[in-house]
Amino acid sequence: MIEIKDKRMCSGCTACHSVCPKRCITMEMDEEGYLYPIVDKATCINCGLCEKVCPISKEVPLNDYVPQAFAVQNKNEKIRRQSASGGAFTAFADYVIEKGGYVFGGAFDESLGVRHIGVDNKTDLAKLRCSKYVQSNLEGCFPKVKELLKKGKLVLFSGTPCQVNGVKSYLRKEYSNLITLDLVCRGTPSPGLWRSYIDWYKSRHRVELSLVSFRDKPFGYAGSTMSIKDENGNIKYTTRDVQFFKKVFFADINNRPSCFACHFKSVKRNSDLTLYDCWHMNKIDASLDDDKGSTWVIIQSERGKQLFENVADKIRFCHAEVSTAIELDGDMATECPIPSPMRKQFFRDYNVLSFEELVNKYSPQSFKSIFIGFMKPIMHKFGVLNTIKRLIK
Repeated sequence: MIEIKDKRMCSGCTACHSVCPKRCITMEMDEEGYLYPIVDKATCINCGLCEKVCPISKEVPLNDYVPQAFAVQNKNEKIRRQSASGGAFTAFADYVIEKGGYVFGGAFDESLGVRHIGVDNKTDLAKLRCSKYVQSNLEGCFPKVKELLKKGKLVLFSGTPCQVNGVKSYLRKEYSNLITLDLVCRGTPSPGLWRSYIDWYKSRHRVELSLVSFRDKPFGYAGSTMSIKDENGNIKYTTRDVQFFKKVFFADINNRPSCFACHFKSVKRNSDLTLYDCWHMNKIDASLDDDKGSTWVIIQSERGKQLFENVADKIRFCHAEVSTAIELDGDMATECPIPSPMRKQFFRDYNVLSFEELVNKYSPQSFKSIFIGFMKPIMHKFGVLNTIKRLIK
């Protein structure tokens, strides 16, 4: 039976939970707010399936396709505005839905938690668009994917590399009607901390929330920022309250332990397509550098190549060497984050301090944060934000 002795060896993909024939593995939240499998030993029959499907505990074979890189923009400007980067995901997903297929990805639920869902229409596809800086809950997802595949439906599964490897390991066979798309990520922030943050924000401001965007573009692509919209239609962007959750994420405090020892950091991946931000379109094709967003797409298989060719009329794209794509914007594809020295103390504080005290300790109000929040829209208005951000990088 599966037993997590080292939390760096569990990504929370739910493959073990999903495959258990006795349903004796539950996903339970730990003190940091992450889900881990817990086995009911009284019910377990020691079949070993849970261990066999764990994508971290075994070597995952890769195909011999030589990756190709393209900088991509969706030609639909509305879609690109609503997307975290260049709208490439929507181009691929639209094609699958037009073929009568299903697309799986992370979406906000009614309480603003994040979980994987499957959609079969373009209206619901909007729920999967844009980045969610919270680890999505995959409970119940993998069996739905398998059921659709066995029915012959075309399925596009999108997620972090560990989630893609999780679903493929769970399936235990290749399906010609499965397309996998992995999103290069820095790590996976805590769902428990996110829940606490949302509850604190609503209580502090005495509002209900209707919409959250981790990568809104009111100040252009270079000025992408988190936004929170309340029930009255009020939107906040750059205040300390809004930015706290992302701040502890980018400080490498709010990341799952397995992210610091990620088994899937590589240019070559076990997916059909790999997507991530293209911040340097100016170095690929300056004529397309409009600060509205671009996406790097790395084709990882013949199946991925075929899908790319099928949507070619819906996108603008420029070929580049894979090494260039990685050198410019792909450090997160190959390098694990390094845990902050404050991480252990942060989660100890999370369990004993009020959330207000936690925010005050780890995100104190400062003149710098106030100044940046004030200047960002001004710099965008005068067209210098993109240039300044690149100089800083």
